[in-house]
Amino acid sequence: MGEITNLDDASVVGDIRELVGEVTEDEAALMRTLTPADLPETAMVEHLADLVDLLATIRGDEAMADYVYAIAPDWDGGIEMLLLGGRVTTAFARYELEHRVLARVG
Repeated sequence: MGEITNLDDASVVGDIRELVGEVTEDEAALMRTLTPADLPETAMVEHLADLVDLLATIRGDEAMADYVYAIAPDWDGGIEMLLLGGRVTTAFARYELEHRVLARVG
């Protein structure tokens, strides 16, 4: 994609803004990180839909946001797999936390 000096330099960020409104600097950086430079134009619509889903998920679930922001810089898979990994990981962490609390009470 080339060197990006501000949020407006990435076309994917502009496309997402048109779909969901304003995005934070962190969200824009995440979108740029998860958008391959060699993404075929024919795959862009599906990619944008995945990014919109990702944004909705991380905005609504702080644990998922923590997971995604931690994993994304080294992620080389699809967004759907990133979300799946985050859902499994956060569900397991919540289960473990609840199990520990119940064990102490019981």
